[in-house]
Amino acid sequence: MSEVCEIQDSELDEILTREKFVITYIMATRSDSCRKLEPIMAKLADDYEGRATIVKLDINKNKIAPQKFNVYIIPALLIFQNGILIEKLLGVASYENFRTAIDQHF
Repeated sequence: MSEVCEIQDSELDEILTREKFVITYIMATRSDSCRKLEPIMAKLADDYEGRATIVKLDINKNKIAPQKFNVYIIPALLIFQNGILIEKLLGVASYENFRTAIDQHF
């Protein structure tokens, strides 16, 4: 089972430079909506293992990345390809909705 690693603001740029396809889950540990998405993020990490890097960023501990990408609603899913933001999904959605949004970029 793949793990969704929590990262800090300072790590995001390096990951975006190194990895071709990155899905960044911006969340807050105390948010019920975000907690509901944890199993979905874990399943996506399994599904895309070897094809995408999935990381999470706590908005309460990290202010730079959310501000840089204009994320003011959580949960948020940022999809990057070759370091460029190609899609931003805001709010709670189903596994199928996230999967459809991600798959259109593969």
